[in-house]
Amino acid sequence: MKWHDEGVNIRRILSIALLAITLALGGGLVNSSSALATTPPADTQQDTQPPTTENDFMNLGRDVTTCISSNPLPDCGRAPTSSSDRGGWQQLLLFLIMFLGMAFIFWRVFLSIRARDRNLN
Repeated sequence: MKWHDEGVNIRRILSIALLAITLALGGGLVNSSSALATTPPADTQQDTQPPTTENDFMNLGRDVTTCISSNPLPDCGRAPTSSSDRGGWQQLLLFLIMFLGMAFIFWRVFLSIRARDRNLN
């Protein structure tokens, strides 16, 4: 049995998907082209100061350039100061909720398998 037998038109679905992808990519190009059209300011002055590697926004134990990676080294972060920071109480509560949810699912599966095995005998 093919999709055409049930009234599903594959060509129409594919053409709509292609149109949606084209519109999504075209919208991104239009937005990026407006950013490229801007000109730099005319009064660009050269800084005589050497670049600094100090970071005023984060209190890190390392140089910022060594912390930029997908797997950051130890001492590249900062201790949580707010409840919404990484490693704060909200993240730990979410982990606990997810752990309890998975434990409940495994418990229900265990009970279902045990009940099924009793009915087979």
